[in-house]
Amino acid sequence: MTSMGRLVFGRLTEAWRGEAADFTPLLVERLDQLGAAIGVDLTAAGQSEVQTTGGRRIDIVAQVEDGTEFVIENQYGRADHDHLTRGLAYAVARRARGLVVIAEQHRDEFRALAEYLNDLAALDSERGISVWLVEAKAVRIGDSLWAPLFTTVVEPNEFVMAIIETESKTKLTSLAEFLSVCDTPEIRDTVAEVVRQWDAAGHKRRFGPNHLVLEARGPSKRGLRTVVTLYTDGRVFVPFSSYAGWNSGIPVESLTTEQFRRQADSLFGFNGSEQQARTTPGWLNPGRIPQLMTFCFEIARAYADAPATVDPRLSD
Repeated sequence: MTSMGRLVFGRLTEAWRGEAADFTPLLVERLDQLGAAIGVDLTAAGQSEVQTTGGRRIDIVAQVEDGTEFVIENQYGRADHDHLTRGLAYAVARRARGLVVIAEQHRDEFRALAEYLNDLAALDSERGISVWLVEAKAVRIGDSLWAPLFTTVVEPNEFVMAIIETESKTKLTSLAEFLSVCDTPEIRDTVAEVVRQWDAAGHKRRFGPNHLVLEARGPSKRGLRTVVTLYTDGRVFVPFSSYAGWNSGIPVESLTTEQFRRQADSLFGFNGSEQQARTTPGWLNPGRIPQLMTFCFEIARAYADAPATVDPRLSD
């Protein structure tokens, strides 16, 4: 008779000693698992320990494919007012799509507040903040390694979820369509020139709801990895986490040096700590085309020189 392992549940502190030092980094690595629990495809690796005004920090800011943000606050034990109000304030200030609060237990009054906010979001999806309350446990079979188990106890109603799903799947399909929705003629003309040079070099690109991804051949499941992403409002997204191999499992050494990071920070105006970094709106203008293209071609060359072996289960 085949023996079966016993399923063991534990407190988060049994599995991961430090909330900020151990559990938050685990959540960054398991965004896909958290996304599955809340029904949202959290496609971009989260930016953790995000500094806010007043010297406070937000645990994680993650993104979905269209570039909109989800604020994630996590804590051990029973949820408290500090994490909820801090996360909500940051989500409102950033016009984030939603707030996810993870704890081992949620108070009844917090559940009622989350349901109230979700009702408001259903009435005004543009300005409302959708809220998910998620309870987390540590689980393992026998003496195996601990793994997190997420259970959503409060979520937006079906109407709001339908809007989120529809918007996340709505994509631009052509360069002409993308250029037609750029915020200004200057951004439109700049994007057109960037794409002309990128295409002429034989590289790839793909579209999202409000963005255009420049891709280059490199080690990943699809054989392509993100170089930068251009937005219709003139922002540029630089995925340092992709360069470091967070999703592909293969870091590109030349793109993870201090010298490379300093050069990128100087070009884009970053502070040196972001893993998913975006410029300010309107950064993309004709005068920055030469520097941007030099940067993009450097990334493409580095990808081409990286090892070709990749775990087929991994993405770009």
